[in-house]
Amino acid sequence: MSNNNNSNNSTHKLVNLPHILLSNIVYNLTDNIDKIFFSLVCKRWFEDRNRYLLFDTNTLYRIEKYNSRIKLNSYRSIIFESLNKKKQCNMLVNPKTYYFERYDQIMDYDSIESIDEIDQDIVEVTIRSSEFEYREDSDKLLDRLYDLISKSNITSIKDCQTLKYVPANITSLVFDSTFNEALFKGCFPPNLKNLKFVGNISNSCDFKKEIGVGVLPDTLESFEMFNIYQILEPGVLPISLKILRILGDSEPGNYLKVGSLPPNLQEFFHNGKDFNIDSDVLPNSLITLENVPVSWMNSIKQLENLRSLMLVGYSGKVAGFKQESLDGLNIKRLCLNSFPYRERPDTHRDIPFGVETLELLYHNKINQKSLPSSVKTLVVDNMQNFIRPGMIPNSVNHLIILNSATNNIEEGILPDSVQNIELKQLLFPITKMVNNISFNVDDDTKFSFRKLDDQYYIVFGHQYDRFIARLFHKSMFLEADNAVETLKYKI
Repeated sequence: MSNNNNSNNSTHKLVNLPHILLSNIVYNLTDNIDKIFFSLVCKRWFEDRNRYLLFDTNTLYRIEKYNSRIKLNSYRSIIFESLNKKKQCNMLVNPKTYYFERYDQIMDYDSIESIDEIDQDIVEVTIRSSEFEYREDSDKLLDRLYDLISKSNITSIKDCQTLKYVPANITSLVFDSTFNEALFKGCFPPNLKNLKFVGNISNSCDFKKEIGVGVLPDTLESFEMFNIYQILEPGVLPISLKILRILGDSEPGNYLKVGSLPPNLQEFFHNGKDFNIDSDVLPNSLITLENVPVSWMNSIKQLENLRSLMLVGYSGKVAGFKQESLDGLNIKRLCLNSFPYRERPDTHRDIPFGVETLELLYHNKINQKSLPSSVKTLVVDNMQNFIRPGMIPNSVNHLIILNSATNNIEEGILPDSVQNIELKQLLFPITKMVNNISFNVDDDTKFSFRKLDDQYYIVFGHQYDRFIARLFHKSMFLEADNAVETLKYKI
């Protein structure tokens, strides 16, 4: 840009916005890499970045100040200032104080008795209590720990193994997979909003107790069960409930009857089992329906507020009146998981126009030009079925690839409209560069590459146990093998 253009640009109204307005704009950018690029729009915004820019600390942790790879020196002080100002922090209670990612503070067992109070910025605690049982003073330590929690600003407990000590100020509770205590009316904190029973890495959960009517508090908004061992009688789930997730096995298989699901439920994640349901089982309030069989289609089509749907299973042939057709669904997101998108024309289901996010999981057959031009985000298990140019519509801007089995994507398969690619594995299947490539592998590996100019990219995020912020030359992407090697070991 010429000096004359720079001079003219310096008087532009947008360039000279007050810092308080710039701060408000940046605050509403949820992706930290967007905040960096905002500050690079013009010379003034870059030079004044310390006066308006703070990073979103929801995915940044205080402990990272001591264990990071921050090579963007122009932003180092801003990152640290953002961490120092973080007000919604989490803490891990663990036998040792060695480093753990994704926590702002670590407390070892010996510190429980020595401190007077928990930092007032801590609102969530994860309690690794597996080694408490090997200590003679375990009951005393737990009693002391929960007393500290009751006097703090903590409202969320994770990995909880007992209800014995849980204080009344807790609004979110996640049980460890070993929890199996009997539940009774009044056993939960009175203002509980979120409750979760989780499974372990072997997909099992010890909790097998029945939940009676009136046991769950009438403030509960989100409830997640791993396994369920009862029929959900009407009244077991409170009318306040908005989100229900059943992730694992169910005994009996059909755990639903009319009245099981409360009338204000907005999101229901079913465990995928295929059984018949009465037409009135699903409440009309549902906006999101996940992991449900195709055999429920008649009931699904009655849901006037439904906008997001995930279908699973290998349902057989479709009757002449196409009861399993997707016709008539007014949804913005559709996920087909192990869905019979196959050869016979009488079993072919057209994707409804209007779907903006389409997820095709496992090995769904895709016909040429079968995806509607309304699709903006395409999620696929792999790219093996996209073998010719034109199969992905030009409306698609965001592509998400889930499976590591994806081979290199041939030239011409991706339309020019695709400028954002998200990968769930540390692989690099393309040589054509796009504006934004993000890796969202797991909680330990989340980072993004954003195109800065024709030569350089900025990377920002986490890899394994470290926070990363640095500049990269595009040459690292020219060969897929070299790119993966760099991603694993060099950034």
